[in-house]
Amino acid sequence: MAFRRSSKNTAEYKRLVQSEENKTTGLLNLVVVLAIAAVAYTDWIVVANISLGYLYVLPIALSALINPLPVTIALAILGSILQELFGPAGDSPHVRIVRFIVSLTGFLIVSSLVTLIAHQRERLAAEVRRQRDEYERDLTLAAQVQRRVLPRPPTVPGLELAAAMQTARLLGGDYYDFFTISDEIVDVVIADVSGKGAAASLLMPSLAVALHLRARELSGPAAILKDLDEVLKQITNPATFVTMFYARLNPSLRTLEYASGGHNPPLLLRTSKDESFLLEEAGPIMGILPDAQFSNTIIPLEPGDILALYTDGVTEQENEHEEEYSLDRLTKLILSKKSEPATALVADITEAVSTFAGTKEQTDDLTLVIAKLL
Repeated sequence: MAFRRSSKNTAEYKRLVQSEENKTTGLLNLVVVLAIAAVAYTDWIVVANISLGYLYVLPIALSALINPLPVTIALAILGSILQELFGPAGDSPHVRIVRFIVSLTGFLIVSSLVTLIAHQRERLAAEVRRQRDEYERDLTLAAQVQRRVLPRPPTVPGLELAAAMQTARLLGGDYYDFFTISDEIVDVVIADVSGKGAAASLLMPSLAVALHLRARELSGPAAILKDLDEVLKQITNPATFVTMFYARLNPSLRTLEYASGGHNPPLLLRTSKDESFLLEEAGPIMGILPDAQFSNTIIPLEPGDILALYTDGVTEQENEHEEEYSLDRLTKLILSKKSEPATALVADITEAVSTFAGTKEQTDDLTLVIAKLL
């Protein structure tokens, strides 16, 4: 899949970065040598009683940033010697010796200070890298846990269920789940938390626990969303909200009961007639409104009907030309693959979105649930 990262690519990236750093260091050393030569030449051609030796400080300080201390000390000695060779003439040997010692001492003090600052910055950078690596390890572990606890579709007579999730970052903010209410009834839920990454993913466990406690106790999808909306307002800040679609499927009676909390309207495809419908009875988004109201809708189903629940990452994924995959492409693909099992259909859709994106980065979590009435 185009959305996947690989350790091989990461190693290649680090190798390229190291190569570029080596090239940069070599170029800067060339600048140091040329700068010292330029100062010496300028010092030689100017008026004899004027010294430009202080200009050696600049390349020596640059060397202290990029080279080991012995190299910088050698350059400081070289700068002091060049200052005496090309600087003011006519002074006594004692004066020249004192001037040499003073200039060398000054160069060494400057280079030592610059080296000290560079080392302190390097230690700070190393600590930042250590904390970043530790944070990334924690995120990787959390992502592995998140993937392992993704629910498996239950077996329900007369119904095929399948689902998939691909996160834009290590941790995702999408959620889906299944609740077996009885031998003949299954609830399917899909949700999207505002934002992405770790902040959004932290809400998922609380959301899952709250739903598991309420799915079998409350009378229907609307009552469940209403109760969950109150919970969300207690455990989240006002800037965080959730969109959710809750469906109750009864394949024996061939009915679909559902309620929406501001989520993308699912697709219902009547494959016997190659027709498609959007379940657009959208309720309010969850977790922010003071008195949100949700309503149940019940519709009949027919054999072969396919219910597709999805998040923004499916329909709004862009390609290199900034075109979105779109609901229209999703509808046409499902109708063209209507004879396939639900599991194969989910795989085809995720592969199609990935192929459509090409080299374009995945910007949102992709979550998809397919329910197919037999």
